[in-house]
Amino acid sequence: MVGLTLFGGMLVFMLLGIPIVFSIGLAAILATFVIGAAAPLLVVPSSMFNGMDSFPLMAIPFFILAGELMNRGGIAERLVAFANSIVGHIRGGLGHATVVSNTMLAMDTGSALAQVAAIGRIMIPAMERHGYPRAFATALTCSASLIGPIIPPSITMVIYAVAAGASVGGLFLAGVVPGLLMGGSLMAYLYFRSLVRRERPEQRFSVSEVLRTGRSALLALLMPVIILGGIFAGIMTPTESAAVAVLYAVLTGALVFRRLSWRDLYQCLLTTGIITSFIMLIVGAARIFSDLLASEGVPQAIVAALVQVTSDPTLLLLLVNLLLLGVGCLMDTTAAIIILTPVLLPVVTQAGVDPKLFGIIMCINLVIGMATPPVGVALYLASEVGKVRIERVMAAIWPLLLVQVAVLLFISYVPRVSLALPRYFGF
Repeated sequence: MVGLTLFGGMLVFMLLGIPIVFSIGLAAILATFVIGAAAPLLVVPSSMFNGMDSFPLMAIPFFILAGELMNRGGIAERLVAFANSIVGHIRGGLGHATVVSNTMLAMDTGSALAQVAAIGRIMIPAMERHGYPRAFATALTCSASLIGPIIPPSITMVIYAVAAGASVGGLFLAGVVPGLLMGGSLMAYLYFRSLVRRERPEQRFSVSEVLRTGRSALLALLMPVIILGGIFAGIMTPTESAAVAVLYAVLTGALVFRRLSWRDLYQCLLTTGIITSFIMLIVGAARIFSDLLASEGVPQAIVAALVQVTSDPTLLLLLVNLLLLGVGCLMDTTAAIIILTPVLLPVVTQAGVDPKLFGIIMCINLVIGMATPPVGVALYLASEVGKVRIERVMAAIWPLLLVQVAVLLFISYVPRVSLALPRYFGF
């Protein structure tokens, strides 16, 4: 009864147009009345505070701020130029450069939305000038930005680590190969598309250009080395490394590139505060949701129901993937992770799935939902940045999303792809 009240209430409130964070909170309050004296309203603020009172979550505002500083500090332009010098000579060159620059920027920001805003403003007009349909250029930018929350440092992985009680460092390592596969699969699609359309290479390869742009982007490329190197060497926690990343971004943007002003710093802090407050409110509200589900034994009931449907791990993993893809289309990524991790993690671990692998599977599923309606925030932002109607972007993006789903299934059923690096480093 409580589970039905929670999910049904949240769906009704969302359909009424109430923002997701308030829909979750109102559904939780409604469920406390259904439970009665066993769950007084006092549990609402208490659970909300407990959900936000986590040291690893402190990494989120630092990573967001670092990404904002890197974008305003001129990092994106340098990475795009370097990526174009490396892959611009291949068929579909500017498309490849979009994917590669998103992959590079992912190691600095960990956010799909930051990448859509930073890369889209540069690459969408450039691709259109070279003959790409603007809708396809926008769709490619959106789908390539999905690499951001998978390759470390990833804000999405931090949230899952908190919800699952898993190692942030281990999840960061588990996301490296899947993120690269997502980028590589998009590049393979772009190459075959260019062959079918008989497109010619857009420029010639130049070693001197690679060296020139590489030198310009060197400081940007060093940032993930500092962040991840500090974590895996045991020198810093993920939260501490995120704070170091902010300091590094300020110094490079203000003193080296001379692109950061006091006004830019103020805007970065303001944007970070707004985004962080939204994320933390969702984390807190979703914690109430998950605590109420746990108190009524809903996760155990779902485990029993799924086991009754099938005991085959292959089929079970397929059902979980389909469920998460559907949820990703309807719910904010942060809320979905906090609510569903306690519910689904026991199901998959009982079937023999490693929690780190499940974290990657969950994050990719939900991140794909960021590029699909009706709650596709990355899709809507890309449409706005590219100045293209949302319907045209949706028509152009579906082959790219099918490629990403194919990678997701490969990762799901070949665990060593994700787990090789964490096992090698002892996570």
